[in-house]
Amino acid sequence: MNTKISKVTCVGAGLIGTGWAAHFMRAGLDVTVYDVSAERKVYLKESLARAMPSLQELGLAPGASLSRVKFTTDLKEALEGSQFVQESATEDVNAKIALIALLDTLAPADAIIASSSSGFLAAELRREARHGERILIGHPFNPPYLVPLVEVAGGDVAAKAIAEATQFYKKTGCEVVELKREIDGYIGNRIQFAVFREVLYLLSQGVADLEAIDRAIMAGPAIRWAVMGPSSVFYLGARDPSLYQEFVDLLAHEMESGYTAPPAFSPDKALMNAYADEVCRGIGANGQGDLLALRDEGVAKIRVLLDTIRERQDGGHQ
Repeated sequence: MNTKISKVTCVGAGLIGTGWAAHFMRAGLDVTVYDVSAERKVYLKESLARAMPSLQELGLAPGASLSRVKFTTDLKEALEGSQFVQESATEDVNAKIALIALLDTLAPADAIIASSSSGFLAAELRREARHGERILIGHPFNPPYLVPLVEVAGGDVAAKAIAEATQFYKKTGCEVVELKREIDGYIGNRIQFAVFREVLYLLSQGVADLEAIDRAIMAGPAIRWAVMGPSSVFYLGARDPSLYQEFVDLLAHEMESGYTAPPAFSPDKALMNAYADEVCRGIGANGQGDLLALRDEGVAKIRVLLDTIRERQDGGHQ
């Protein structure tokens, strides 16, 4: 398999597929985007234009250009000469299994095939493919051109492809997390859903409205989480490292005392309807435009700032 990857194929020109195209374009690669619908060409163009200010804020690689992103409805044409295939089709497991088997048949023999699946196992997705050793999970967070996390999974079967995909993703500017073993939902989504479950519980108990809950997360733990993970944050919660075990015991006691939603809590349809309605009437009352602009500019600036801080720290350690 080829570790000097210069040509990428993005299969699927939806929200994630076009986000990947923007990311790979920023990295200075040749990108071909495939979708069965010709209308997606317009969506791709609009998505790239919307992403461009953030891409410029993050910094474009030498040679990066929108002119290097091509669109086609011909899958064979899209895969011709491709060295890395990023599949981002609809989240339907049976459709993905069939599509990945087709990609395995048509893609060059040395191409890696990565699925943007948000929760399926590579072991399942490669079920009908002949060359399962090159098929893996490369799960991004939305949008891929802004949020650097990519979770890579695939098991021992694809160990070589995983190593090469990890190297490739890192070269394009991703923060790669390799799973030691496969699990439904991977890491990031499982953490997100644990937080989402707590949000729903707080809403069901009338503790606060959703806007207030969002602000409590955004202005509190989320600021620290942008710099370091929860375990690092908790480690700093003990006034003395020698007392950390006592601090962890306290955390366990607080969880048992009702600091989280009870295990029996399960949101019903009425609660989910109320949740969606409150989001649309409150947070989303003015549509997505302003929120998208805030997200894109904010995340890009935070990433640039964090990179500057880390570079300074790395320089001080040399």
